[in-house]
Amino acid sequence: MDTELTVAVAQILTGAATLVVAFFLAGQLALQRKVLSRAHEDADRELTLTSLGLFLQYLQSRTTSDSLLQLYAKRHEGLDSLDAPDLDGLSPHLRAGYLLTNTEWRLNRNRNLPGYYIKRFDGLMDSVGGRQYYVQSGRAIINQPNLIELADEVYAKLEGNPVPKTAGKAIGFVS
Repeated sequence: MDTELTVAVAQILTGAATLVVAFFLAGQLALQRKVLSRAHEDADRELTLTSLGLFLQYLQSRTTSDSLLQLYAKRHEGLDSLDAPDLDGLSPHLRAGYLLTNTEWRLNRNRNLPGYYIKRFDGLMDSVGGRQYYVQSGRAIINQPNLIELADEVYAKLEGNPVPKTAGKAIGFVS
């Protein structure tokens, strides 16, 4: 009888110890989930600040570089009015805008805020040259179907016509 009582007590104590360990591990998992959530929020904030910094540098490049400022002003006349050196100076600036926008979309930055991207495309296509660049090269740079859809809507709104069927047939850039 003593043996059976000892075995029963040992089993109860083992079960209680197992239960205590299970509760402890559950608590550790909950703490780990909070830590990971906080780390994700911190990474998201860092990505947001970096993205904003890159966009501000992109915008400032127009005003801090006299040559780019003059080229940027010519975009209203259309790309056809630019000579080769002017086109070579303006194209990388426009390309950078599309690459930055495409990368932000790919990294899931503000995808739930389409107005963010619509404003970006409004700025890139706010001129005859900007819309011409979109048709000739910009659309091919964007490699995200939903983002292309937004850009096409902005183009159609600003141009008054849908995007030509031949737009963006060049090889796109992957960012």
